[in-house]
Amino acid sequence: MNSAKQPSPDQLRRQLSRLMMSNIDFRHALSAATFLLEEDRTAPNFRNEVARRLKCFETALVVSYARPFSAARGGVAPFSWGLMPKCWSLTSAEKVLHQNLIDARNKVYAHSDADISDISGEVWKTSFPNKREFEFLAVTGGETTLFSEGECQQIHTFLWRLRHSISEALQDHPAPRDHFPVRIIDCSSDDHP
Repeated sequence: MNSAKQPSPDQLRRQLSRLMMSNIDFRHALSAATFLLEEDRTAPNFRNEVARRLKCFETALVVSYARPFSAARGGVAPFSWGLMPKCWSLTSAEKVLHQNLIDARNKVYAHSDADISDISGEVWKTSFPNKREFEFLAVTGGETTLFSEGECQQIHTFLWRLRHSISEALQDHPAPRDHFPVRIIDCSSDDHP
């Protein structure tokens, strides 16, 4: 006889809710990783605008990935690897990627730590013919991504595997589903969605 206390239906619903939220967050992280890999970083016309786009994608990747592991409002506990299928486990390389993503969130993307920042300033001075001078504090930097293209590929591969497995966990989760609306899909014709 199993002496371990079984979760209540309400606890199971909260677990399923966390899985559903995490599923979306990991999907967004995977999309951001895909967008990062689609950019040509070696193009001769690589400009600051492209660097900013890469930084935006990397920010979305890191924040979306780390969000499930943070406390949430509404009585839902942070994501736990224990919610994944029994056969799920992180490889040693994935454990490193996970920690790097969480560290990036905590040190760069959720806060602006000065010891990691590549932002600098310089004063631009201009003298006009009427002997008036103009000074402008120009801020540069902040466009450098943390992860190389190779690391982005590793993260993408990891997120692809994670997304597949979390979808499996959602389908197999024992939470009651009686509070969800039911949508009937008619597959008897060729014009189904």
